Amino acid sequence: MSLYGSGRREGVGAVLVQALAVLVVVLLGSLLVFGTRTDFADAGGDALAPVLAGATCYRWLRAQRRSRYVAFLAATAYALSPWLLMLQQAPREQFAAALAPLALEAATRCGRPDHRPAWLPWAGAMLAVPWLAGVTAVGMAGTLLACGLLWRASARGERDEAATPVATLVVVAVLAGLGATAFVALDPLRDAFPAAPYGMVDVLHAHHPGAHGLGLAAVLRVPGPVLLFFAALGILRRQRHASAGRWLLLAAAGSAPAVAVTLWPGLAPSAAAAPIVQHLPASAWWWSLLGITVLAAAGLDDFLDLPLRRRTALPWLLAAVVLLSPCIPFTSTAPELEWPLTASLLALAVLMPLWRRLGILRWKNLLAVVVVLLVAVPALQVLPGGAPPPPPAAPLGEVQRWVQLALAQPPERPPWPYALLGVVLLVSGVWSLSALWRRRRASPAPARASAAIVRKARPLPRA
Repeated sequence: MSLYGSGRREGVGAVLVQALAVLVVVLLGSLLVFGTRTDFADAGGDALAPVLAGATCYRWLRAQRRSRYVAFLAATAYALSPWLLMLQQAPREQFAAALAPLALEAATRCGRPDHRPAWLPWAGAMLAVPWLAGVTAVGMAGTLLACGLLWRASARGERDEAATPVATLVVVAVLAGLGATAFVALDPLRDAFPAAPYGMVDVLHAHHPGAHGLGLAAVLRVPGPVLLFFAALGILRRQRHASAGRWLLLAAAGSAPAVAVTLWPGLAPSAAAAPIVQHLPASAWWWSLLGITVLAAAGLDDFLDLPLRRRTALPWLLAAVVLLSPCIPFTSTAPELEWPLTASLLALAVLMPLWRRLGILRWKNLLAVVVVLLVAVPALQVLPGGAPPPPPAAPLGEVQRWVQLALAQPPERPPWPYALLGVVLLVSGVWSLSALWRRRRASPAPARASAAIVRKARPLPRA
């Protein structure tokens, strides 16, 4: 199976299965809104960013040495997060959230001595990738976090290896700045993704529009109950594969702007502010989603490695879930719509102790199916809220206008951003080829096997 193999083919299969699951959920959401009038081409376009987000998050989790099985489940939950799906109201931010894990993967791999020579020359270009969607709050947050990971991992070194020189990190930062400047100037998604402002309430309360305030149920929907459950399990088992304090601090920092706006409404951005400022209270939740995703993947991986380690953690978690999950609807302004949160937590509480009776392999197969279903239900709740109204039948004049727009010449852009991109790619390519040449000189190819064969010596004459 693609989730348990160890080759590259199995990894590609896992990403394809994940993309198919996300695409099916988005198409079902469109069917719930439009019914027989569903435009599957438009629905497929809406699924592009979530599918890309799942693939890039999967690669980043694999770079953190998470197993293929755990990376598949955590990345699927990331792609189908209600918060990420509702960002289609601001497509630039959603596209930036889908591309940001590429920058994080480059920073993570540069911290490993065995991957550093191959990834460091391209780290600058990868750090600039989130800016492909323009100036966005998620893009800025992703590049900032990637720079922090790169500095911490590369400057200190791993396992007492030689640290990356500061001059090298400066070159990477300069290449990232040039690439980001070129992407912002070109703005290749200008026509596809307009910068439309949206509100924090529209994102957090998408499943019941009209609600106001910052409720606990709305906050729990940002990462979803599945990621929260496994993150709590890893924390109770004293997380081994990730720094719980660091990622929890990142999750708290992501919720800080929304909490501040809720407690002090005077801090809310004005309508005259730039779109990136207006998006900040809602877009900052990306850090919260990212931190919980990392903790959940590490916690589940730790449980699958040693399920009997700290065996009292799971009973305590199950008891807390059974006692507290029925109280979640009382923290919402629409209690009748919060049943997926309670049902998901209770379903995981029932499923987790069955690993002994079913066997670990059968249990993992059952867990994969249940997790995909549990993350699909909240997604199907919010997708109708983010869908545009059904288009009326277009008259002939409207069709002609769309044809003219399709055949129109693209807007002219200045040539200097292309020159900046050329410089970034040229420097990265030359740097990569130089590193490859040095590695080959340091470890020359072994001689032919026939050269090591020595002719058998003649036996000594007998006395």
